[in-house]
Amino acid sequence: MHRQAQGALIGVAGLVLAGVQVAHALSGTETTVGLAFNAVPFVLMALAITYVGYWVITADDLGAHTTRISAWAAGGAVGFAAVSALTVFSANVAVSDFPVFASAQHVATDTITAGTLAGLLVGIYDARSQARQAELERQRDRIEAYANRAADVNNYGRALNQSESIEEVSALCVEAIATLVGFHDAAFVERRDEFATILDNSIVGVEESIVAELAGRGADGDQATVTTHADDLPADLPADVESVVTILVTETRGATITIVAFNRGEEVEDETITLLEMLVSHAATALDNLYRTGVDDGPDGTSIEIETVDE
Repeated sequence: MHRQAQGALIGVAGLVLAGVQVAHALSGTETTVGLAFNAVPFVLMALAITYVGYWVITADDLGAHTTRISAWAAGGAVGFAAVSALTVFSANVAVSDFPVFASAQHVATDTITAGTLAGLLVGIYDARSQARQAELERQRDRIEAYANRAADVNNYGRALNQSESIEEVSALCVEAIATLVGFHDAAFVERRDEFATILDNSIVGVEESIVAELAGRGADGDQATVTTHADDLPADLPADVESVVTILVTETRGATITIVAFNRGEEVEDETITLLEMLVSHAATALDNLYRTGVDDGPDGTSIEIETVDE
């Protein structure tokens, strides 16, 4: 709203200056050639100012930097007005009969118009430079945050590969999902045939049978790939759950491991999804090693019959 107000003010100022230029030209110019040289350039400058106002209103990439444009415009107008005053009074000193008061208004209008346009052009350059700088800083912070979280994923990966049981892998995955992504409602589910065992579950207020059902939805997904389910969700889910995320961790020795998480409005960016899939890849490697070496033949716990759901 602030940007639109500033743009409208600049546009109106341009129209006012254009009107004043036309009025001065019609009242003080007697020839067509004089009118063309005395009015047309400055009317076009004033209309250019109006166009800049329209551009400011419609520009979405300047953010809060439009104030710089207005400040430069005001500074240009004041600076050129000061130059016009110096010019007029210098002429009056040099020529005793110079019509200072008759000429001052017209000269001031011309220079203010030119100064405002010049200030706007400089202001646009300044504002766009600032907006670009801010965008580069945001990208830098985003890259740094990604690098830090990637380091965290690698730390979790080392811990996962040192795990001695599926329960340790499960606990680390649920913890990492909450830390890296902000999904504080997550479950680690193993499915064998039509039965599911929930190893770790931070989802509160939802029956385990529903969690097991949602795990069944993710069993047909691609391995180590985040899949989002937003349609046909169970009616018993909390109202603030916008979508359900499932990730197929691995399939081995007749078992399917799936992670289920609730998205309650958290913003999940592409980098976050990549990190989450990297984490799941580490978990899949750890589980494959456990099953292959026979160290762990499967989790202990109560199995829940899972209902097959067609999406």
